[in-house]
Amino acid sequence: MKGMKNEQGYALLAVLLTMVLILSAIATFMAGSLNNAKQENTLDTSNKSVAAAEMGVLYYSTDFERALDLIRKEVVAETTIELNKIVACLTSTNVSQCDTLAKRTAWESNIDVKMKELYVRNILIKINELKKITGSKTESFSSTPSNYLPQALALNNIAYTATELSTLSPTLITKIIAAGELNVEMDVVGTANNSPKAISSVFKIKVPISFLNQNTVNTIQQTNIPGTKDIAYTDIYKITSPSRSCSLLLTNLTSIKENAPYECKLSGTEKLSDFITALKIANVTPKLNPKDFWVHVDNFENNVCDRNCNNIDFSSVNVVVKATDVGARNNMNNMVNANLVIDGSLNVDNNLNNLGESLPNTTNQLNQSIVVRELEVINNVQNMKYTNLVVLGTQTGTKGKLKVGGKLDIENLSQLCLDIDRISKTDLDIIASKVDVASGSKIVYYSAIPTNVFVLPNKTIGNTTEDRTSLYVKRENSYTNFLTTCGISVNSPQSISISTPSANETDFKFEVNY
Repeated sequence: MKGMKNEQGYALLAVLLTMVLILSAIATFMAGSLNNAKQENTLDTSNKSVAAAEMGVLYYSTDFERALDLIRKEVVAETTIELNKIVACLTSTNVSQCDTLAKRTAWESNIDVKMKELYVRNILIKINELKKITGSKTESFSSTPSNYLPQALALNNIAYTATELSTLSPTLITKIIAAGELNVEMDVVGTANNSPKAISSVFKIKVPISFLNQNTVNTIQQTNIPGTKDIAYTDIYKITSPSRSCSLLLTNLTSIKENAPYECKLSGTEKLSDFITALKIANVTPKLNPKDFWVHVDNFENNVCDRNCNNIDFSSVNVVVKATDVGARNNMNNMVNANLVIDGSLNVDNNLNNLGESLPNTTNQLNQSIVVRELEVINNVQNMKYTNLVVLGTQTGTKGKLKVGGKLDIENLSQLCLDIDRISKTDLDIIASKVDVASGSKIVYYSAIPTNVFVLPNKTIGNTTEDRTSLYVKRENSYTNFLTTCGISVNSPQSISISTPSANETDFKFEVNY
């Protein structure tokens, strides 16, 4: 057997060196892995901080836009209230603040300025609320606690002081309105694992050019009664038939220097329909308004009716019938677009039906008023539409007559208007017992005596008793209000246009800078 060879420990040394090399490699690899993990963790934390900041920008921009929309709606509502004050002025007894176009224009301009100031002021209030936020919003989009908070809020397009912003200075508001826009610069800081990251954002808000829409207007019918604070019964019947014929008026239309209303007289064989046709085709600027013409007739049947007194379209011309006229001898149905004043009794030997109903090929249905001292209809008054039937009674002597032999129905947004001080009490009681008033229609009455009332008998429907007086009867304590409610004016009404609130959407944009 051979003896062992002496290798003097070289194998052991080789093994140890190999192990050292392997361990070094493992250490290097582990150090690199740990460093890489640390870098990835740092990057992940940074990304979470940025994501938190982005979430903050989205949150505050959405909140700001929602607040702007609420502010806009508030301003539009306030604009409506302010514009309604002009309308109230026009319909009040004291119109000195709004009786000219210049005054109304100045009033509207003042409203517009006030609404812009209100809009900007409310935006500044919202900004100050954001500046006072001290807490933070926490998002649960990861297991790492992440939050965001607005910081460094500023107006980056307007020079201002901190005091001006905090006190909502009128000077600052004026600056913003003059600039036409407001840029709100806000830094949002997102934090994850105590590692903050900031994102800069800018909210861009346009100040509307106007909160008034002058292209879409609210048209008001205003009646001026010069020198008269309250209309009286005698104002309605200050009727003096003019000497000027309607044919002469038509001939001289282009050279008439007087102001509306224009009065003329139809007599002999002259017809209202011919006069209306002449008005419509007259080559006159500005266009003639039929409501500005008061036509007096010698004989209603001859001058107004055709083969009979049915289907008359007055085209809104005011027709005045004198006291000695006898009225319609048979029916007087389908009357439309009438402003008819009868200085006496309207006597209809058969029916007075379908007042306000549309004639064939007639689309222009306007509210109409038929004013009489007395009314006698042998049969029915039915199927009214948008009609004021006004019975004012007599001034002196025996009280006026109000007699309907058959049915009396007040329908389709119509009104029966009564001056009960001048109408026979017996007739009023009979009318109250038979009249049928539809929903949306009314009986409007006036009395200068507090104890004088017009009452409808209650009606029992099934197990329910209907208080018809409270539902369908309205008392006016002012003669002016009574007549106005019933569509009567002494002078021709004029159309006045009032701007409406602008309903434009909020002009809001935001930008983000990383």
